[in-house]
Amino acid sequence: MNRLTCLRDWVHENYRLAYVLGTGALALAAWAVVPEASPFWSLGAWGTALALGAILEPGVHVESQLYGPVLSRGRTDRAVLALTFDDGPCPPHTSRILDVLAREKVQATFFCLGREVRRHPELVRRMVREGHLVGTHTENHCNLLFSTPGRSHREILEGRRSLALVMGQEPEWFRPPYGMRPPWTLNQARNLGMTTALWSNCPRDWQRPGAEVLARRVVDRARPGDVVLLHDGGGDRSQTVRALEILIPELRRKGLGFVRLDALAGPPGP
Repeated sequence: MNRLTCLRDWVHENYRLAYVLGTGALALAAWAVVPEASPFWSLGAWGTALALGAILEPGVHVESQLYGPVLSRGRTDRAVLALTFDDGPCPPHTSRILDVLAREKVQATFFCLGREVRRHPELVRRMVREGHLVGTHTENHCNLLFSTPGRSHREILEGRRSLALVMGQEPEWFRPPYGMRPPWTLNQARNLGMTTALWSNCPRDWQRPGAEVLARRVVDRARPGDVVLLHDGGGDRSQTVRALEILIPELRRKGLGFVRLDALAGPPGP
């Protein structure tokens, strides 16, 4: 693993500290470039940046409930977790992931992009037919944290409609792209009757560090109630497919089972 990847991993795991250090370094750099400026100017700029970060942080942190309820971890009274997949459906990776899940008799949750649903409706129908839960990931995967309320509403509504046309029913689950959400986004999803879900276990499969590394990242930190974030679209997901073949048996050896997100969130069925 190279130094850049190590740095990105450290920032991912310690982003609050990284933000404080990063903004402080920028403030010191600005003062060094303009040495005649008062140090208080740099401190003021740093304080302003930190205040802005404090406002944005609840819309970024996956466990924050300040801007509205989100599900990042589920029930912990049973030894189960939920596998979730974002950014699809996308051939051939979605089909291969569905093949692995079918072979292992695992039900999972897919958060689909509306534009991809319209391109590959047969994959969504297969998800539903094989018992998986399907939610919306907006229409176009835009960053809602920096979107106007109007655009945010359109993205959620259009993504929901694209799924409803294929599934024959409205999706009840929503995941914002990148996990970023301003207060109005959560209200909009709730007003449409949807529950917002994030995650608690993120192996960062977009880095493509190798299937064995991805599987180990999931397994080592897995706990009952976890929501695992993986991807079936948005790039080459062949490593994710292979990691899935490794991590499912490994998690079972740890005594963990697999359920859909709705089962993880609510009481067990009969």
